[in-house]
Order: sequence, then C-alpha cells, then structure tokens
Amino acid sequence: MWIGFISPAGVRKRMYDLESTTLAQRITLCCLVDLSEAGQTPANAAEIKAVARDLLEAADGEPIGSLSDADVVRSLSQLADSKLIDERRPEDRSPAGKGRPKYALDADAVRLKEQLEADGDVRDILD
Repeated sequence: MWIGFISPAGVRKRMYDLESTTLAQRITLCCLVDLSEAGQTPANAAEIKAVARDLLEAADGEPIGSLSDADVVRSLSQLADSKLIDERRPEDRSPAGKGRPKYALDADAVRLKEQLEADGDVRDILD
C-alpha cells in the first residue's frame, strides 16, 4: 500500500496509497498517527477505539459518525496485511483478554499525516 518515487533531489521517498483504503481504515490511521506522536504506541484495539471516539466527537465540519469495535479490529487487521501498520502479538495469551495484539505505524508518521490532512474525508479529525 505504498508507492515509492525518487524526488528531484534524487532521494527515494514513500508515498502511501490512501485511495485504496476505506474511511474506517483512514480514521484508524489517524488514531495511530496521534498515538505515535504522543509516544503511546504500540497500542491495542481498545486504546485505538477510544482515540477514534475522541477524535470523531471533537471533529470539525461534517459529522462522520462513529466506528464500532468490529470496524476498528477489521481495519487494524487489513492495515497490518497492507504493511502500513505493524501488528505485535505477545507470546503469552490468555482467555481473559491479556496478551491482545498491539499495533504501531509501520510507515513514516509525518508523511502519512500530510497525506491524511490532504484527504477531505478525514482532515477535520486530525489535531
């Protein structure tokens, strides 16, 4: 889900193909960008869902709605498959919810945020 290109200065840069992502995935990426900038990654799905709720409630502009727990988990799984985020599964899992996978950006947060800010659907939810 990323496209490489060479800048005029001859530097290889990464540009992320956000047009192939769903709105739920882009909102989830916004959450991970915010968490990453705050030094709070890796984060589990519940932590990411809480950030999504806060971002969507505070959004300027048109109401986007909300994301369900299933939306967030599905988005995280799909984004991990696309290599935009890194899924870290602990070795010790328990039936009580301990050992949940945690997620962190596997992309340049600054460049990804720039692209998300250019997206009219999610620009209003970014800080």
